[in-house]
Amino acid sequence: MTINPNNGQMLMTSIPRDYYVKLANCGKKDKLTHSALYGGTENSIKTIEDFLDINIDFYARVDFQSVIQLVDALGGIDIYSDKAFIPYTDHGIKIPKGNVHMNGRMALAFARERYTYQSGDQHRTENQQAVLQAIIKKAASPKILTNYSEILDSIKDTFTTNMPSSSIRALVNKQLDDNIKWDFQKSFLKGEGVMQTGGYSMPKTRLWYSIPDEDSIELNSKYINAMCDGKKIDTEKKIFDVEKAEQEAKEAEKKTN
Repeated sequence: MTINPNNGQMLMTSIPRDYYVKLANCGKKDKLTHSALYGGTENSIKTIEDFLDINIDFYARVDFQSVIQLVDALGGIDIYSDKAFIPYTDHGIKIPKGNVHMNGRMALAFARERYTYQSGDQHRTENQQAVLQAIIKKAASPKILTNYSEILDSIKDTFTTNMPSSSIRALVNKQLDDNIKWDFQKSFLKGEGVMQTGGYSMPKTRLWYSIPDEDSIELNSKYINAMCDGKKIDTEKKIFDVEKAEQEAKEAEKKTN
């Protein structure tokens, strides 16, 4: 997540957990998800910083139970599902097609589903971003924000962050004061799936990896760094500075008239 409360943009960048990248602690390649085995969260953060050429200020670490507890504490979230399905990970529930009010259990199952969709992992990533966006929208409402400490208390046993409480309060107060209507931008790092040996953790075992698309890495690095520089971006149009692009368009129009 890259957040700029001054211009109201929020960028969700999804990275495949099987991304085959150099681990920061040793320089050897392995799945991104294995980076935490060799230095915990700090190694995961440094690994991402290195291959994306970015700086990460804060992290938040959650697990499945965090998602359930958070969504339930918010009173559920509203999401559109383009298919009706029984989740592969939870056969005890059914996700209907259309606009669905989901509790925590449903939201988690929706975020984990891939077998229902032809595009598999790609659609699962889109679902995860949809869940995250719905959580943020609900959490940003004045009714919720005025009781944000109670929400955080509900997930305190399954949630860790290095963000100081003072920074959290500052974000909450800015949202309450400005009533920011967030412009959500979405992006995905792409890769090619392969079965191969050579991973640092299990070098002789054939495992599934996602070989990074270098153009995708460069594109996402530009998005994140542009936002950190205070610029508005547009991931659909692949624009790194909306204001500059609009100005150039106006100047080009003047020349043709």
